[in-house]
Amino acid sequence: MRVLVTLCVLASLACSLSPSDRDKISSVFNEPIDSLKSAYQVTVARSILEVPLLESTCDYVAENAQLALADLYFASHISKIQGCEVKIAGVEDYLNSEIAGEGASMNTLFKAVTSLSNFGMTVDSAVSEKIAAKVKEEDTVMAHSLAYLATAVLPGEVPKDLVDSIEDIAHRADTIGNAMSFEGGLMETSLFLKGASVLSQKAGKAALTEQMTQKFANYIVSNKDKAGKSNLFYTLVGLDALSSGSLVPTHLIVLDNSAVISESQRTLKVSLVNPLGVTVKDSTAKIVSAKGSGGQAIFTPGPMSGGDGMFEVTASELTRGVFSAELGFELPSGYLAPDNSVVKVKCVLPVELKDATFKLIDVDDNRILLTNDLSGGAVQGKADLSTRLIFDFSLVDGAGEVTLHQVFVRFTNTKTKQNVFFIAQADLKKKYTIDLNFRSAAAKSFGSVGGQYSVDLIVGDATLPQAMVVDVATLSLEIPDSKEPAADLSKQAKPEITHLFKQPEKRPPQAISAVFTGLVLLPALVLLIVWAKLGANISNIEISLSSIGFHGGLLAIIAIYVHFFLGVNMFTTVKYLAGVAVVTFLCGQRLLSSIAAAKKAK
Repeated sequence: MRVLVTLCVLASLACSLSPSDRDKISSVFNEPIDSLKSAYQVTVARSILEVPLLESTCDYVAENAQLALADLYFASHISKIQGCEVKIAGVEDYLNSEIAGEGASMNTLFKAVTSLSNFGMTVDSAVSEKIAAKVKEEDTVMAHSLAYLATAVLPGEVPKDLVDSIEDIAHRADTIGNAMSFEGGLMETSLFLKGASVLSQKAGKAALTEQMTQKFANYIVSNKDKAGKSNLFYTLVGLDALSSGSLVPTHLIVLDNSAVISESQRTLKVSLVNPLGVTVKDSTAKIVSAKGSGGQAIFTPGPMSGGDGMFEVTASELTRGVFSAELGFELPSGYLAPDNSVVKVKCVLPVELKDATFKLIDVDDNRILLTNDLSGGAVQGKADLSTRLIFDFSLVDGAGEVTLHQVFVRFTNTKTKQNVFFIAQADLKKKYTIDLNFRSAAAKSFGSVGGQYSVDLIVGDATLPQAMVVDVATLSLEIPDSKEPAADLSKQAKPEITHLFKQPEKRPPQAISAVFTGLVLLPALVLLIVWAKLGANISNIEISLSSIGFHGGLLAIIAIYVHFFLGVNMFTTVKYLAGVAVVTFLCGQRLLSSIAAAKKAK
C-alpha cells in the first residue's frame, strides 16, 4: 500500500473535489429532467464533471423550448454542449429585438447576447456600448458579472476599464476568516468568478490577486457538501472558473500535510490536481531536498517518476523521524508553480528490547532475590515491603539505541484490574531504568492492596508503527493487613452519596413570640387612643358608593399586605393589588370631588 499525499492548486484545506465528491454530485445531476432549467443545469454540470451526457436532453429541448428569452438561453447552452438542433423560427430576429429594446436590463442583454453566440448567430457590434452603459447604470455585482460573461463572447478587443473593474468589484466581497463571498451568496459569487475568468482569459491578463482567489476558493469548496441541485450546480460553476487557470497565478500546497513511510510502505505518492479534482496534465515534479532536523535525508534529490499530475518517489534510506520534503514543479501555461512546496513526511520504524535486566533485591540485607534478562519470556516473582525492584533496559532500531516519548511500566492487579504506572527515565547513554521500593510505594501507589500483579512494559511514540507492549513479569505482592476488595472495583457501583442539608434554626418559645407580637401591635393601640382623645369619629363619613368603595379599598389593600406577610408570593400579591388599587383610586377621586363640591356650595 502506498502513501498518498494530495497537492492542490489553491491554498485551502479542502481545495478540490475528491473522487467520492464527484460521484456524489454526478448522481444528483442524473435525475429525471422536468424543466428546461433542469435540463440546462444537468447538461452543464455533467459537462464540467466530464461524465457522459444524458441522451434524453435533446428530445426534451425539442419538445418544450419556446420563442422566449429564458427558454432560448437554456436551449442555446444545451445545443452548444450537446449538439442538439433547436428548430424555432425567428430566433435571431427575436434575440436582436430584445437587445435593441430601450428598457433592456443587464440580465436581458446577457441572455440575448449569450444565446446568439451559442447558436452561432450574428451579434450587433453596437451591443458592447449598450452593455457598458447598462452596467454603469445598475452597478451591482451581478450586473458586472453578467457584463463580463457577455463581453467575453463578443468579437473585438476587451474594454480595458471593464477588465480593471474586476478587482474593484472583488473588494465588495465580505471576508469571514479565510473565505470571501458576496452578499448574494453562492450563485452571485460563482457567476462573478466565471465572468472574471473568461474575461481575463480573453484579455490575457490575470485580474485578481492570488490571495483573493484563494479566499474565494475556500468559500466555493465549503459548499460542496450542502444539499440541493442549485447549490451543487453553482459550486461546480465556481470550481470550473477556478480550475481554468486564467484568474491568477496558482498556488500549490499540501492537502494532507503528512505522509507515513515505513518498512512496508517505502513509496511516497503525490497527486497534483485542480479544484475540480482533475490532475494537471503536462506537469513534472522533482525532489529538491528531504532532510530531517538532524540533517539526515530520506529521499534522493532529483526528478520524481510519473507525470500528468501523478508522481511518486521511493525512500532511499529509512531513518526514524519527521522530514521536510521540498518539491519543485514545472506546470503548463496557465499555472504558476511555487518556488517550493514542502511535504511533511514521517518515517516510522519498530524498536526492540535489548539488554533487559529484571531484579528483585531484599533491601534489609542487600541480597538479590531474582535476576533475569527476559530472554525466556515473562518471569515469576514474589515481593513484599522489604523488596526493591530494578528494571534496566534499552530500546534499539536499525540505527542503534533510541529514546522515545512514552516509556512506562504498568502493574495490573489480576483480581481488581487496578492499574499502577511508573515512568521509565533514560540516562545520557539512552538506557532506561525503573527503580521501585515497595516499602514507600505500597500505600502511595498501590493503595495498600496486595495480590498478584502482571507487569508490562509499554512504549509509545509518533515514530512507531504502533505501540509496543512487552509482558515482563507476574509478581505476587505481599502487603501485611492489606484489605483486598472481594470483587472487581472497576465494575462495582460507587458508594451512595447522602446529602445532609442545613437544619432549620431553633424557634424562640411561644411566650416570647406572643410578647413580640403584642409590642408590634402596641403602636396601633396607641394610635386609636390618641384619635379618641382628639375627638376623631366616623359620623361625618358620607354614605355613598364612592365613599364605601374608597374606604373598603383601603381596608382591602391593608388585608392584601397582611396576606403577603403571612406567606403569599409577590406575583400573586401584585395581581390582586393592581385590581383593588384601580377601584380605590377611582372611588377616592370621586369622593374627594364630592367633598370639594359640598364645601364650595356652603
